[in-house]
Amino acid sequence: MFNPQRVDSSVLTQINEITRALDQRSPQPEWYVKRAKLYLAIDKVQPAFKDLSTATTMDPALGEAYFWKAKILIGRKEYQEAMKMMMQANAFNFYSPESEAILAETYVGLKLYDRALGHSSKAIRLSPGEAKYYVLLAKAQAGTGDTTRALYNLSRALIRDSVSLPAYRELSAIYTARGLYENAIPLVQVGVKKQPRNGFWWQQLGQYYLNHNLTDTALACFSRAINFQPENPEGYAGLGEAWYKKRQYSTALPQLLKAQELGLKLTEHNRWILASCLEWTGQKAAARPHYAFLVRKYPQNRRYSVALQRINRPVPQRPMMDTLRAVSVF
Repeated sequence: MFNPQRVDSSVLTQINEITRALDQRSPQPEWYVKRAKLYLAIDKVQPAFKDLSTATTMDPALGEAYFWKAKILIGRKEYQEAMKMMMQANAFNFYSPESEAILAETYVGLKLYDRALGHSSKAIRLSPGEAKYYVLLAKAQAGTGDTTRALYNLSRALIRDSVSLPAYRELSAIYTARGLYENAIPLVQVGVKKQPRNGFWWQQLGQYYLNHNLTDTALACFSRAINFQPENPEGYAGLGEAWYKKRQYSTALPQLLKAQELGLKLTEHNRWILASCLEWTGQKAAARPHYAFLVRKYPQNRRYSVALQRINRPVPQRPMMDTLRAVSVF
């Protein structure tokens, strides 16, 4: 009799054997979970999720199926739904060290970093040899602003896996945020080579070129980042900043507004760029609250008060000639 636990051939062969068994015999929900895991091994997410849904329909108490559904939902950034699936997995007594990692990643996605810290630390205690758990802890620490500890844990991750792309990703993000572009670029170049269709790496590469005033090259990189990840606000923000540097304000503004629409957090730097583009495209009323905020928040930076005074300055009116009283010289 077919037993999916004993199949040790290639992934596609295993999938075909399980499929034949499901067609020929009374199917078991565990078989759908087994096939779903094989689909995930070859990045076929849609059929995997369908199999997992079939498994939970057949056996609503199959905790492992909920666990794998949570992993897929995290990949889709559906963090609230992922949390529901993890609660179901826990309710039906499915637990592994990776359960803690999934919970940590879910809390990071929900920006509940303090909760993520506890779960990622527990994952490390349960399985101290896994590099990815140190990366998760670093992501949570970076989320709280503790980049010093984040860098330490990323170094611990790289001791366990010297070519960990998730660790490279977090390191490059921290270095770029700190303006340490020369530290970031070797990591970014590896990322672009290994994952050429990942928008994050192109966005990071664009930041490097933008910092070196290679604006046209940066524009090309940011455009690729958007093509690969159209829902990533950082790509639009980078594209907008590149056009701003070229003084193409009317071209820059829609990109900056798109980044805001997608949830980009306004920082001192990108708020200034947004306000400047609003002003120079004639939208002074929209620019004014941004300049006013910058003046209140950063009173030591004089350019913000100068900008606010500039747009508050009344426009001088030309005296109008009374044509009826004008005396002709002819």
